[in-house]
Amino acid sequence: MAEKRNVTETVRFSVLILFIGGMMDGYSYVVRGGVFANGQTGNFIKLGLGIVNLDRTLAVKSFVPIVGFWLGIFAAEHLFHAILKEKDNVIRDIRWKRYILWAEALLLFGIGFIPDTTLNLIPNSLISFTAALQYCCFRKMGDMNYSSVFASGNMRSCAENYYKGLILKRQDNLRKAWQYTMILLGFLLGAVFAAILARYISEQTIWVTCVLLIAASMIVTERD
Repeated sequence: MAEKRNVTETVRFSVLILFIGGMMDGYSYVVRGGVFANGQTGNFIKLGLGIVNLDRTLAVKSFVPIVGFWLGIFAAEHLFHAILKEKDNVIRDIRWKRYILWAEALLLFGIGFIPDTTLNLIPNSLISFTAALQYCCFRKMGDMNYSSVFASGNMRSCAENYYKGLILKRQDNLRKAWQYTMILLGFLLGAVFAAILARYISEQTIWVTCVLLIAASMIVTERD
């Protein structure tokens, strides 16, 4: 059973998940007003600026996606701990990840119907919620931790392992460095792909991620 669970921790599956994460961030930036909806660092900064400058509009626009991200974490944890009651932790882990992928696909599919004339706060907050689901659920690649929706932590781990591999001559760290490189490239290619598609299908670009999420859930199901 452990092998079945680890399907979601392979490099190839992680690259797919990062590709989806890159598409989400690329989509929110290109189509939804120049916002990186996955990570919340910028929103915290803008929230602080809004408070200092007494800019209520900026504060609200920054605070709502933060709340969406928090709610996504709570929703993912609640699904795992309060709703799924399987005694076998491996089966519960597989079903949790499958349900998260389905929930992501459903939410992102709905975002594709929201026209670009609508306040971008709504779709971006939904993307933040969705990113939080993915961030909470997918965070291990073999014996390594990684972020499935943004790049900063993965860049640190990648550089650290390249140093240990190239300078300290540790072969295992070179392997890890290459795996981090693969998922970073996956994220980059996802963002590039979203930017290219947005030129042709605009808001509906996000629907491609739905197809990929369903495909990912089928990979998990086949190993159940």
